[in-house]
Amino acid sequence: MGIITKVMTLCQGIIYLGIGTATLPLSVFALILRGRPLDILSKSKISEMNFTLIWRVIGKPAEGSEDQKRSRETVSQAHGVVLDLGPGTGATLCHFDKPRITKIYGVEPNLNFHPALRTAITAAGLDDVYTIIPTGVENLEELKKYGIEEGSVDCIVACKVLCSVPEPKKTIGALYRILAPGGLMLVYEHVKAKSGFAVFVQDMANTVWPFLMAGCNIQRPTEAYLYGAGDWEEKDLKAAEGFTGDEFITFTHGKLVKAK
Repeated sequence: MGIITKVMTLCQGIIYLGIGTATLPLSVFALILRGRPLDILSKSKISEMNFTLIWRVIGKPAEGSEDQKRSRETVSQAHGVVLDLGPGTGATLCHFDKPRITKIYGVEPNLNFHPALRTAITAAGLDDVYTIIPTGVENLEELKKYGIEEGSVDCIVACKVLCSVPEPKKTIGALYRILAPGGLMLVYEHVKAKSGFAVFVQDMANTVWPFLMAGCNIQRPTEAYLYGAGDWEEKDLKAAEGFTGDEFITFTHGKLVKAK
């Protein structure tokens, strides 16, 4: 890892942390303005609002042409009954191939994103097939109320979301069971860096990162959790195009096919 790459990695971490810290006072103010003053006593509510405001700043740049290309490659493969994990503001909804879709369940626990998500659903022409489930994917009992049980889903879409689910190994194991035999796990996730210096920067950032970013953990070995979740007929995850694993935020991309 060259000195220039190290400097860029460090700067990227500092910039993201700077933005996240700067929006904290605004997050508290926003909760009060929205008539939710008691929410300022809740770390999770402040964290959710802070991430909402951060995404307004970095969302568009983060969803640039290359990011959208990877998202499109991931989401466009979905078919049948789909579990869309953490759709956020709905930036990836336009990539669904609607003729191939039977039903989409969007599991989005951050209620601050829901207005923008509903707008994106309509813009993508998915009103008749897309249902928002206002809970976390780890809440299996709530998912059952929507008919989502073991073997009931054809595809699961995970775009930059598994970083924030609680008990990731357990949750990913549950997602594996929800998939029907032959079902697709479509993945575009940021994961733990590979180089020593990038890991060091992630270590430092991760002391406050989850609070600033609504539970996001940038150091998860998500690939290992996915591979270990069960028996896969096909395993095709690799570093996203343009990433080496030396970056402060680095991605894995691809799909897994559940054994029949």
